[in-house]
Amino acid sequence: MIDRLKKYWIFLLIAVVGINYAGFYLLWKSMGISDALEHVESEQVIRKLKQEDFLYTLFVDAVLILDFSLILLLLFVAGRKIVQLIVKK
Repeated sequence: MIDRLKKYWIFLLIAVVGINYAGFYLLWKSMGISDALEHVESEQVIRKLKQEDFLYTLFVDAVLILDFSLILLLLFVAGRKIVQLIVKK
């Protein structure tokens, strides 16, 4: 698995950047939906906007979980590398 990561790390980086861009775009759209909810009076439109807001929030939460897990993975790999360097000395 590590060999594949070494070989395709640039594609993974591009994918993570794209996912983060989509997450921040949906977060921006979600703020617009929240603003629109204040001015809408129709129950049907309110229900539709709340459903969209919920889906956007789910995606943004998934992106945040992915980012934090990636940070933890990088910390683990760096820590393991540091321990290996200390043990070799």
